[in-house]
Amino acid sequence: MGQLIAAIDEGRTLTQERKRPDLAARLDSAKKKLDSRTVTAVVVGEFKRGKSTLVNALLQTAVCPVDADIVTAVPTLVRYGERPGLTAYRQANPGQDPVGFPAPLNQIAQLVSESSEGPEEGRLQSVTVEVPHRMLRSGLSLLDTPGVGGLDSVHGQLTLAALSAADAILFVTDAAQELTAPELEFLQTAVSRCPAAAVVITKTDLYGHWRRIVELNTSHLATAGIDLPIIPVSSFLRLRAAQRPELNQESGFAPLVEFLATAVVVPGTTRAAATIAQEVDFVATQLAQESDAERVVLSKPQSRPEVLSKLTKARDQAAGLTAAGATWQQTLSDGIADLVADVEHDLQSRLRTVMRDVETIIDQGDPNETWGDTEVWLRRQVAVAGVANRDLLIERARDLGERVAEAFDLEAGTEVEVELSQFSTDLEQLELASVSTLSMPGGRLASLMMAGRTGIFVPMIVFSLGSLFLPVIAVAGVAATLGAGIGGKLLKDERKRQRTYRQQQAKGAVRRYVDEVAFVMNKDTRDSLRKTQRQLRDDFQERAGLIHRSAAAALTAADRTAKLPPAEQTARAAELSLEGNRLRSLRSGLREVAMAGARPAIGAAAGIGVGAVAHQVIDDDQVDDDD
Repeated sequence: MGQLIAAIDEGRTLTQERKRPDLAARLDSAKKKLDSRTVTAVVVGEFKRGKSTLVNALLQTAVCPVDADIVTAVPTLVRYGERPGLTAYRQANPGQDPVGFPAPLNQIAQLVSESSEGPEEGRLQSVTVEVPHRMLRSGLSLLDTPGVGGLDSVHGQLTLAALSAADAILFVTDAAQELTAPELEFLQTAVSRCPAAAVVITKTDLYGHWRRIVELNTSHLATAGIDLPIIPVSSFLRLRAAQRPELNQESGFAPLVEFLATAVVVPGTTRAAATIAQEVDFVATQLAQESDAERVVLSKPQSRPEVLSKLTKARDQAAGLTAAGATWQQTLSDGIADLVADVEHDLQSRLRTVMRDVETIIDQGDPNETWGDTEVWLRRQVAVAGVANRDLLIERARDLGERVAEAFDLEAGTEVEVELSQFSTDLEQLELASVSTLSMPGGRLASLMMAGRTGIFVPMIVFSLGSLFLPVIAVAGVAATLGAGIGGKLLKDERKRQRTYRQQQAKGAVRRYVDEVAFVMNKDTRDSLRKTQRQLRDDFQERAGLIHRSAAAALTAADRTAKLPPAEQTARAAELSLEGNRLRSLRSGLREVAMAGARPAIGAAAGIGVGAVAHQVIDDDQVDDDD
């Protein structure tokens, strides 16, 4: 697979010659990561904009269900597989990772539109479909997301949070209307999280004025300061092009395929190649340490005692890296503890601000009339606070990884990937009290009847006593006036009392809801950071073990070589010279991959350049059109 694959193969040969199966296993792991690399393009947009149809049209395969009565309810990931297959991921218990279950492909419509929880199987989290398609063989994966249901809604905010892990965004709208203000606001935030993005305007075959919509959207994006390509397409014509290839150009999909190839696949796989190159270079460094030690004792016989002393010291220092009290271990442990405290404090601060704002809103109105709007606003603000808190968690965790790497004294630290549960599901499951639970016991009618009875009872007493001394007509008038005044005052006070009661109940409901959100998110924060801590600990611990074994092997090899007879030393020096050349060539090639961004070929044994990658993806697409 080009330069990087050749480097891995050469490195493995060297590890076998040096009898280092531990380093060979490291290379095998790097090879697996390279083979399983993925570049994910997330398809987002409002409901019924043609997202699922767009995915089907790209692949010219009926993967995602697109029936008029079906609304995608769970994320559907479409990726490459040697054979067609479907896996449904369900969360059996809260707080646990979803478990995958194979399912027949003909059940995908039922699965992706599922919205209820199965009490026995658990809540459906996502669906993965594997398709043996040429375009996906490049590592490209397409994630068809549920409609965001209002881009400024809770779902829209949570979708934005997920885009940080995406390699590219395809924002789908249709030619029925121009971009709205919420869509533009969503795009501004989305691009800040994932710069590789494009606006795809679907259904150009249905709306004759689609060119005018493209012009308006271009103007809107320019005004908003958003520099994104706009790609108008007809999924219907693209699907028909499978039988009539001449329709492919008219469908407008060629620019979209080129965008995916050049702006998504190439950069994504370049980053993956650079990461793998660093891993292989680490192995090459360990091999070079042993080779260099032998060459030094052969080239400078007079300094052998000093060299062996330095190698002994290096071995002892490397042994210290594996100890529980190593500096990097302390940095990691203290950093995780500080990070948990800071992230929880940040969340608490954000939620307290939300609480103050929502209490002000409740005080300004009657929850009986405004609770629906208040609930929508509250859920969105809680989602915004949660997303911001997650962003802080990820950023600080990456900083911690760099500090641990620095304490470990590595030139390139381990890339930190914080494993977060889909807290969108957790938040959606949290219930907020309904408006019916905010009223006083007995209901509004009982309170009004009590006030009315009091308003009638007082005038009756006045009438009974006053009729003994005054004319009946005069007493009746006074009683009626008094009853009306007292009754009106009582009714007004009762309505105010009920409103105050509902406001207090609403504040209590909000407080319980926010407390539940904090409980769920703090639990997830701790779980995520524990996973991150284990990830960093295990990786650096493995590196420490490899470094220690390399230092010990270098000392042993240097001591052994120093004791060889002169003739054997000469032969060994020649062998080491050749090995040194191989290692220098190997590391030089790795630097080129890491810095110049050369990427491995897609599905080919021979190497191809970066430019050829894009052409291969596009050529594969044209082959599909001709099939």
